[in-house]
Amino acid sequence: MADPITLKQADWMIAGTDLSKDFAALQRAQLPHLLLAELAVGDGHGYALAGRLADKGMPRLKGAALYPALNKLEQAGLADTRWEEQSSGPGRKVYSITDQGRRMLVAHRELFAAFAAIVDSYS
Repeated sequence: MADPITLKQADWMIAGTDLSKDFAALQRAQLPHLLLAELAVGDGHGYALAGRLADKGMPRLKGAALYPALNKLEQAGLADTRWEEQSSGPGRKVYSITDQGRRMLVAHRELFAAFAAIVDSYS
């Protein structure tokens, strides 16, 4: 597993600009693809998926961001769901990636790599 990003807030200030807002916007934009990547690793319910992403350096997701993204993946046919009963407490909706979701994840990784190559060409 990759080490989570652990930059201090001061590391994000360049020329008076707080780049953490840019990073947060990038994370929000990539949330569906990050969720697909987590689902490719293994099935999970929303809270567990948010925890797995947090373990990799994402800020802890709130339900208002997480569940609409998961619902969109399901509606697009990129994720399936099943209901999992619990021995105590309410059941959980468990998400899994579909074959179409895996194809989308591969395509997105290729697009992201192409974009990263453009950015890296300026170093």
